[in-house]
Amino acid sequence: MIWAFLFAVLFVVFTQEDFYRMSWGFLERCCDTFFLVVFTAIAFGVGIGFASFIGLVVPKQWTGPETTKLVSLRNNDGISGHFFLGSGSIETKQYYFFYKEAERGGYRPGKIEVADNVIVYEEKQQNGQLKVYTYQFSKPAYYWFAFKIPSYRYEFVIPEGSLKQNFVLR
Repeated sequence: MIWAFLFAVLFVVFTQEDFYRMSWGFLERCCDTFFLVVFTAIAFGVGIGFASFIGLVVPKQWTGPETTKLVSLRNNDGISGHFFLGSGSIETKQYYFFYKEAERGGYRPGKIEVADNVIVYEEKQQNGQLKVYTYQFSKPAYYWFAFKIPSYRYEFVIPEGSLKQNFVLR
């Protein structure tokens, strides 16, 4: 990620004098400053692109799991939409809604969208667990030079027999 800042700083260092050399008045200085900021932002974007390219090449691995004890889990639709004067739209996404243990004996709610990165396992045990795996760089030093948004994989481990199967055919 250092590339974005390095590209922007080098751009300012090497072009600042050229931007202000021919400026004579206040309005010209303001315009030159505006263009210097715009081109510095472009150089910053190029640096992020370069860091993203390096992030594609640098080795990555799955780490974890970070395990949390579940209190409850349910699958439901998150229906949202709007309706106005006879027209509207409804969008549906499925989520796993759950409660997990928090500090001082409390419970913290959460939700995870149903997708390919979520797996539900039934095992012979009394308690439920949420295991979160993170796909990230294999060495923390790579974060200085490369850019990557981490991706996650979720595993719900629930007691055997608690998964209810309802098949409705219409």
